[in-house]
Amino acid sequence: MFIRLANANEMVFIRSYAKKVQEEASLGYIKQTDNIPEKESYFSGHSYYLVLVHHGVLRGWILLGETINPLNYQPVGVILELYVLPAHRKHGYGMELMNYALAHFKYRQIFTVQLNVYEGNPAQKLYKKLGFREVSTLMEISFINTN
Repeated sequence: MFIRLANANEMVFIRSYAKKVQEEASLGYIKQTDNIPEKESYFSGHSYYLVLVHHGVLRGWILLGETINPLNYQPVGVILELYVLPAHRKHGYGMELMNYALAHFKYRQIFTVQLNVYEGNPAQKLYKKLGFREVSTLMEISFINTN
């Protein structure tokens, strides 16, 4: 098993899963659309996909980003997406990707890592096991006409 930067063919495959990832990650909160932008292009910092390959088969991926905290001007690692293909879940691949990401950020001298997870997402258990804790509440208002 190894983890590395995604190549061009893998990026096409990953992007083909954009709707599925969005639906699963948001637990249906975000409605599917046909025009999902490439995540690495709308993140304000630098971002890149890493893939986990085992026995020559792509099992999952993680999208990492780097930005600056505007409050203290310190670098922050951001986990923008974690996805393990359904057929390969419950084998520890999510934990492997997360541990790799955290070690990668430490190596780059980035000592704060953040992620966003929807309430009820099963991945919360993994994140808490790794030491993540809740630090804020996201609030929103929508002005979409509901008539």
